[in-house]
Amino acid sequence: MAKITVSLSDWLDYLKSRVGIDLYVWGGNGEKIVNLMPKLCDMEKSDHTDEEALKNTDRVLTLLQKRLMDNIDIFAIRGEDCSGLAVRFLLDKGIIKSDTNANGLYNKTKGHEVKLKDVQAGDYLFQGNADNKWHIGYAISNKYAIECQKHDVGVVQTKIADRGWEYATRPDWYEGIEPEPVKPVLKRELYLTDPYMRGDDVREAQRLLTEQNYNCGEIDGVFGKKTDIAVRNFQTDNGLTVDGIIGKRTAEKLGFKWEG
Repeated sequence: MAKITVSLSDWLDYLKSRVGIDLYVWGGNGEKIVNLMPKLCDMEKSDHTDEEALKNTDRVLTLLQKRLMDNIDIFAIRGEDCSGLAVRFLLDKGIIKSDTNANGLYNKTKGHEVKLKDVQAGDYLFQGNADNKWHIGYAISNKYAIECQKHDVGVVQTKIADRGWEYATRPDWYEGIEPEPVKPVLKRELYLTDPYMRGDDVREAQRLLTEQNYNCGEIDGVFGKKTDIAVRNFQTDNGLTVDGIIGKRTAEKLGFKWEG
């Protein structure tokens, strides 16, 4: 089956069309607010205390009243949480088959991480920690993002630098846009030892060196003398400290993601 892709411009147009209109509703996936109103409080209670649910519901209704006073058609207003803003679009396009949260969207794009300084239109932005991402926004340029922020704000455009994003990924479902290549992870320094250091990470280092025309001999996962020479030659050619050790700087230059 052919991979389903979407137009980046369609995605960005969709996001922009929701700014200043849609409301933050816990667990919402872009349903019309008129259909959600009878169950707003119950939706909030699924993850909040009764008191918090009542306060959040009041905040949603207060913002809804403001929208209506701004002459926005009530039937144009939708309700969603931070992930629901994307989920509605992705479900309609067939990219995903079921609801998911911010952490789920991170996992679906994991392996295509980008540095925050390299963010561009279409990238996903996350707040959270290594184990769980609890908020998501969507870059519309290298400076601005759109997010469904909180109950009394709704969907807004924000400046990326002001929001404390901690992670970014580049989905692979845009037409004509290739994601960042997945980098192998290196969690320890590699170097010549007696007996020789062995492992899949050594094999990966040998593969990367060989691809860049540094002869390691056989790619066997054993850090022997030929691999040591190849590392030193690589370090010399790349202006690195010539010590034969694949540490952070050498690993990153070679093509690893360093987690040592």
